[in-house]
Amino acid sequence: MNLRTRFALISGSLVFVLATAMSIGAYRVATQQLENQVTESLNQRVGRITRQLENQRSFLDDAFGRGFNTRAIFEPDIDSFTQIITPDGVIHHANGYPDLPVSEAENNLEPGVRVALYRDITIDGRVFRMMTVRSATGDLIQVAKDTQIIDDARDGMRTWLTILAAIAVIIAGAMSWLFASRVSKPLSKLATTAEEIAITQNLDRRIEGAGRDEVGKLSTSFNTMLDALRNSSERQRRLVQDASHELRTPLTSLRANAELLERATLSPEDRAAILADMRAEVDELVELSAELNSLATDQRAAEKPESVDLDELAHEVVTRAQRRTTAPISVHVTPQTVVFARPQQLDRALSNLVDNAIKFSGGSSEIEVHVGELRVEVRDHGPGISDADKPMVFDRFYRATATRSMPGSGLGLAIVAQFAEDNEAHTYVLDNAGGGTIVGIQFTK
Repeated sequence: MNLRTRFALISGSLVFVLATAMSIGAYRVATQQLENQVTESLNQRVGRITRQLENQRSFLDDAFGRGFNTRAIFEPDIDSFTQIITPDGVIHHANGYPDLPVSEAENNLEPGVRVALYRDITIDGRVFRMMTVRSATGDLIQVAKDTQIIDDARDGMRTWLTILAAIAVIIAGAMSWLFASRVSKPLSKLATTAEEIAITQNLDRRIEGAGRDEVGKLSTSFNTMLDALRNSSERQRRLVQDASHELRTPLTSLRANAELLERATLSPEDRAAILADMRAEVDELVELSAELNSLATDQRAAEKPESVDLDELAHEVVTRAQRRTTAPISVHVTPQTVVFARPQQLDRALSNLVDNAIKFSGGSSEIEVHVGELRVEVRDHGPGISDADKPMVFDRFYRATATRSMPGSGLGLAIVAQFAEDNEAHTYVLDNAGGGTIVGIQFTK
């Protein structure tokens, strides 16, 4: 069952429940009002007759007494008529009308006691509501009113309320269907696009016409997701291409050295030198594999950002690096050293900056690590970086012409750049005033 059908059924069901509840309430209220009107009409007619009888000086005999207004009493209304039974048992009513029934309870009513009895009676197949009272003069007054109007009203309300409820349900269902169709159209388009992307692997597709409502936000989020997937796919493609290119050189060298070791004429010195070269190449492959793994891992999913004190982290990194070099490394601290970043990724990025500085310092010149003002930067006094190479030093596998003979994979600063991208920071390269290079990371928070 699609969204439009479910939405129409739910809306129609809700309207049906509400319409039914309102119809039942309206039916009961209207019926009660009609019954109250009938009762009020009986009360008014009985009251009027009672006052006329009590004001007469003679009783209902002969021609109903001198001056007695028989027309006002016995002339029936359109839907009601009256009967009076005198204390001596004589029944008076309009000519041509049947006698109204008298029950034992009605016959036992006491004169002057304002008690009224109500009951439904049937005359000639029609239902009447009858009211019976005993006047102060002892006359039993009975007034009956046709209740067919109530039955007709009930039948009419049942019919029309049912029809109106059905119309309301149909209209609600139709409007819900149209509304759901309008809402589900972009969702269907979104689903179709997602299926096409899954089949064609074309991440350049986009959802156009995004609005400001929830569906529009979903379309915008979908486009953002496609951008992220496209960037991730492009990064993976470039990583695989670059890695295969960089792996080719050490693997080729290993193969050549292995072939040399197969020669029986090698001297022990040559054999030892070849084995040393192979160990260096294996170490280079291990380092390259670790760096490739670091770049391939999505640190945003693997680690959550938290508050990190650059002062403490810089001292830890420098302590570890000092064990690997004789070059002096110092840490300089200014205020604002706490940043919001992924700790392990930041540790790796800062370690790469320090290791890069050690490699170009010649093992003797001082290396300075400056932290504060929401940034960390490493300064060396090496040969420096030319202006032509500065824009590309953070690219993967990029190595300047002057440094291609030095060990390294060219991924150290790329890892730093990846950290900055993942943690809303940016990297920079500057010339050191005393010679050398300054490489840093500036944080926004």
